[in-house]
Amino acid sequence: MKASIAIALFLEALFVSQSESVVVGAFVMPHGGIALDPRYFNATNATAKAQAWLVHDSAVQVGKHIEDLKPDAIVVSSPHGITAPEDFIFYFSPKGFGFSDTDNCACPPCCYNLSVAMDTNGVEVLVSTLKDEKEKVSYLSAFGPPGKEDMPFPLRWGEVVPLYFAKNALGHGKVIVLSQPSRRYTKSVQMIPELTQLGRKMFKILHSQPEKIVIIISADLAHTHLKSGPYGFSTAAEPFDKACGTWVTTQKSASLLTEAAFYVDKALSCGFTGLVMLDGLLKASPTAWDSHLLANFHPSYYGMMLASFIPKP
Repeated sequence: MKASIAIALFLEALFVSQSESVVVGAFVMPHGGIALDPRYFNATNATAKAQAWLVHDSAVQVGKHIEDLKPDAIVVSSPHGITAPEDFIFYFSPKGFGFSDTDNCACPPCCYNLSVAMDTNGVEVLVSTLKDEKEKVSYLSAFGPPGKEDMPFPLRWGEVVPLYFAKNALGHGKVIVLSQPSRRYTKSVQMIPELTQLGRKMFKILHSQPEKIVIIISADLAHTHLKSGPYGFSTAAEPFDKACGTWVTTQKSASLLTEAAFYVDKALSCGFTGLVMLDGLLKASPTAWDSHLLANFHPSYYGMMLASFIPKP
């Protein structure tokens, strides 16, 4: 009798552990300043202004969704963090602080400040496990003993903008930041197999942890929508953004890994490598995902997309 009770308790504990150990959602969010507050967006085109507000409202919606999920940890992939040439860098500090501003209104006065608690234990697990599997990963700390610093690790727009919309979830959950390597600027297509593999391995590691986890891919799309923009105009911009949207709605990897990849070198998207990593992560899950494309617009020279992936019951 005692043995059967012990077995029942063990199985119950195992079930609870497995049910709590889950990636509860993945989201694609922009980091362009327009999303923060379109009131400052200096556009005379009514359509562009309306699109800016749609992006903003969708980001607010995603932030509320993340808050409702009550994650214990939020993993953010940033293309504009502190980078290394080759390695994917995890920030290994107990806290982070940074700011961003919005387009056409710099900080100060338009300062969007953010303080976050960082998940050093989660970083240790990810880095040690991925290193054992020969992945190109490392960690960075700042201003003190690794993982024990008094000064916060510096954050900027690549992390601050998406997390700002999810700030109400930060009182419950800690943050893990993954900075994409600087080789993404010139070798994003060559990185596709590596990114897919990294995403798959990250899912298996995260899914084994006893907590609820949310993934945020900080990503802007093509940066070549306007001739007057800093990168000029390319005919690759529109089909690239469209292919990324198709990837979300269909979850067909080819839309991203083949079609979008064909255009990315001319479209100039900072978020492509993060999206590819996410595709690998999603495909590693034993469960299917409900995906929703909330916004895919380019009110300015760069495209911005909001998307959600939620595991099916």
